[in-house]
Amino acid sequence: MSTDHPPRQTLKSAALAAAARGWRVFPLRPGTTTPAVQNWQQKATSDTDKINAAWDHGPYNVGLAPCPSGLLVLDLVPANGELPPLRHRSPGIQDGADILADLTDKEGARFPVETFSVLTPGRGLHLYFTHPHGRCPQASLGADSPLGWHVAIRSADSFVPLPVSTTAEGTYEIAHDGPVRAWPDYLARKLPAAASSRTCPGRAATQQEALPLG
Repeated sequence: MSTDHPPRQTLKSAALAAAARGWRVFPLRPGTTTPAVQNWQQKATSDTDKINAAWDHGPYNVGLAPCPSGLLVLDLVPANGELPPLRHRSPGIQDGADILADLTDKEGARFPVETFSVLTPGRGLHLYFTHPHGRCPQASLGADSPLGWHVAIRSADSFVPLPVSTTAEGTYEIAHDGPVRAWPDYLARKLPAAASSRTCPGRAATQQEALPLG
């Protein structure tokens, strides 16, 4: 399936808007979620000159490095016909959003709908949070997530595409354009102590190296 890329200026504007929030971004290859730079963890930047120079090369999708941006992204993955593990099988449980809703209900908390969130082309949902106490949990994907089946944690050593990025499946779109909320305590308690022990670079740190594309 072919991909109609958003205009280069639209993608660059999205990257600059993220940088204005103090978020670190880097280019993804057009129409994909594949980094267009090596060592993207170190190359991600909020420097507007570097962003302008990078996106002047072409219609690159926009990748976000959550950890150095002071963020943690909860990735609620759709099931796409896959059955949940036996321990999660109960009426109404079909995907990652249902798992989080069930966990939230058991904790007597509210589902975190007020935070900035992004709808993925696969109809999943990315919920953005500030990471707890300046500590950056290790990324946990798939069955390894301490929060449950299809509730992935994207933070250290992981990235997410930002809205207006487009793939063959569709476009990442803002679901709720609100402020980024703090990581809820009831979810922080579910993380192993070791997963919360990593310190990531602060937002004030600068990137001295340019973003070579290749």
